[in-house]
Amino acid sequence: MSIVDVHNHLGGWSPDAGQTLEELLSKASELNLHGVAISDHYDADADCYPNGDPWVFDAKEYMDAFYDLRRLPSRRQPDDPPGFLISVELGWTEAVTDELRALLRDNPFDYGILSVHYLDRCDPFYDKQAIYRESLADTYTRVINVVADSAKAVPEARIIGHYDFFSRYATENRSKMFYRQAPDAFDRLFRIMHENGQILEINAGTIDSLMRNKGYSLKDALPDKDVLRRYRELGGHFLAFASDAHYNTQFGRLMRPTLAYAASLGFRDWAWFEAGELRFTRLQTV
Repeated sequence: MSIVDVHNHLGGWSPDAGQTLEELLSKASELNLHGVAISDHYDADADCYPNGDPWVFDAKEYMDAFYDLRRLPSRRQPDDPPGFLISVELGWTEAVTDELRALLRDNPFDYGILSVHYLDRCDPFYDKQAIYRESLADTYTRVINVVADSAKAVPEARIIGHYDFFSRYATENRSKMFYRQAPDAFDRLFRIMHENGQILEINAGTIDSLMRNKGYSLKDALPDKDVLRRYRELGGHFLAFASDAHYNTQFGRLMRPTLAYAASLGFRDWAWFEAGELRFTRLQTV
């Protein structure tokens, strides 16, 4: 498939991951993807961790380990293995803005994925009562405004990761995120992204979580159509697909139905970045 899976994690680099690079590349070849990227966690705000041990890695060691293996999807020939890119998932809080910008500036990542994993320094998995104390509409409005803050603060980050991350952990059983819950916040986010040239990630991890943990059907777990339509209306032409795989069994999950769903809403161009430069393929069939 002419798609680059932009967001995946490796054991030994992301504390919550357990797959090897060899497993990841083998699965990408099996699926005949155009390319695959690693994007391990860089959550640098120690105040968000009770023991003060943030999820970060040494960028130089990362490049020493992987940069020579890099292959550009845009130069891939029909018989070549899938391309291989090096990115990073940046866990944003305001306190580490300068550190994250410097990380992207000083290291040859192909792109950064900007993610919000904490709200008011609380973890949505461990601190549910602190986060989900209001209606979902109020909580999601706060979340999307923080995502918009992150996009504005780190314009160098090329992809906005799992905007709907907090829907995975809400105390409500029907916790999918909808545009109608936070229309002004979504509009603010999408306008900032358009100004910065950032693109939206469709994260299969959220879809899978809603199905496994919340009882949604696949059809109902897919991203809200009004979120994607409004993104398009406000200039968002490209989407990025993310398995967000932490284990080999998760790689490529729900790819075909996700692409088909987006195509039904008018999206055909699936993008990635090489050394910060936008690349994309237009899918004719899925």
